[in-house]
Amino acid sequence: MKSRFFTATISVLIVSVFAVSGMLLTLLNMSGVALIKYDDGTVMLGEPGKASSARPPFRPFKIPLSSNPIQIHPPREPGESLTFAEIYSLAAPAVALVVTSSGPSGGGGTGSGIVISEDGYIVTNHHVVSDAAEISVVLYDGLQHSAQLIGSDRLSDLAVLKIRAEGLPFVSFGSSDDVRPGDSVAVIGNPLGSELSNTITTGVISGINRDITIEGSVGDITMTVLQTSCAVNPGNSGGPLLNEYGLVVGIISSKIMGNRTQTAEGLGFAIPSSTAVPLIEQIIEFGYVRGRAALGIVVDTSYLPIYDMPPGVRVIETDERANVHKKLQAGDIITHVNGEAVKGIADLNAIRHAMTAGETMRLTVWRHGNTITIDIVLMEEGQLR
Repeated sequence: MKSRFFTATISVLIVSVFAVSGMLLTLLNMSGVALIKYDDGTVMLGEPGKASSARPPFRPFKIPLSSNPIQIHPPREPGESLTFAEIYSLAAPAVALVVTSSGPSGGGGTGSGIVISEDGYIVTNHHVVSDAAEISVVLYDGLQHSAQLIGSDRLSDLAVLKIRAEGLPFVSFGSSDDVRPGDSVAVIGNPLGSELSNTITTGVISGINRDITIEGSVGDITMTVLQTSCAVNPGNSGGPLLNEYGLVVGIISSKIMGNRTQTAEGLGFAIPSSTAVPLIEQIIEFGYVRGRAALGIVVDTSYLPIYDMPPGVRVIETDERANVHKKLQAGDIITHVNGEAVKGIADLNAIRHAMTAGETMRLTVWRHGNTITIDIVLMEEGQLR
C-alpha cells in the first residue's frame, strides 16, 4: 500500500514539474524571452541575440564569397550593377558600430564592423580594438551586444569579434583582383561615431596596389591597399568598401590626414578582400595569423643610453616558452639584429616583421660591458599568447 502511494506521489510530482516547466516556457515566449541553447552546450535565458562572453567552439568557417551580384527585387540581369540606394539597402543592415572602452580610467573609441555570418562573426580593424578592455557592438537594429575578441593581427590591421546572435544579415565578399581604377564603389560606416552611424559615401577606385606606411610606437607597417575617393573619416575604420554589385572588395583601414602644413582630402584606403579573406579565416580558426614571427621578450620602451651603455633595445624579461629564454638576461641590450644596428624596438620589429617563424635571428648583445652574439629561433606569435 505504501509502495503504491509512493509511486503515485512521484508520478504526480513529475507531471507537475513538466506542467510548471511548460507554463514557464509559455510565459517566457509570450514576454519575448527564450531559453537559447548554443552548439557548445551553453544555455542562456534572455532575449535572443544577447551576448555571452563564452568563447564559441571552433567550426570550419568559410567567408561567403561571390562572383555574382546579390539577388534583389526587382531582379537584375547577370552583370548589371546596382544603384547606390540598392547597395545601401542590402549592405547597411550588416554594418555595425564598434564601441570600445579602455577600462576604469575612461577613454575608448568607435569604429565600424562588418557582419560576415548569421551567427555573429564581425570583422573590424586591429587598431579599433587593440587597446580595448571591453568591446560592444551596436547592430543596425539599434540593439547593443557585448563582444568577444576572437583574435587580431597588427600587420594586416584586421580583427574578428564574436557576439551571441542568430539570424543576422551578413555580407558577401567579392574579389578585389577584379577592381579597376574608375570603378564605382561605396563605403558604409560610422564616421565620427554614433551620431552619424550608417552613413554611405560614394566614389570610385582611385588606385590599386598602393603601398602606404602606417606609423606606430612599435614600428611602422607597410600595407598594399586600394585607394578610393569615397569620403572616409575616423569611425569608418573597419567598414566595408563595396563594389557596384554590393559585394565587399575591401575593408577600410586608414586615411591620410595630412600634417601641419598639408591637408589631404578624398584619399581613403582599404585592405583588399583578396588579402583579407584568408587572414580572417585564420584568425577565426586559430585566433591569430600563422607564421608571424615572435621573439618572446619584454623590453624597456623608455630606455636611453647613459654613461658607457650603448643604444639599442634593453631586455626586461624573456618568455619561458620561447627559444630566447635563458639565452638573454634582464639588462641585456640588443645593439644589432642580423648585422643591422637597432636604436629601439621599432628597428627590431621592422626586421622581425620581414622574417617568419622558424627562422634564426642573430642578435649582438651588450652584457655588463662585453659584447656577445646569440642565435635565436623565432617562435610563432600564437604560441606565445
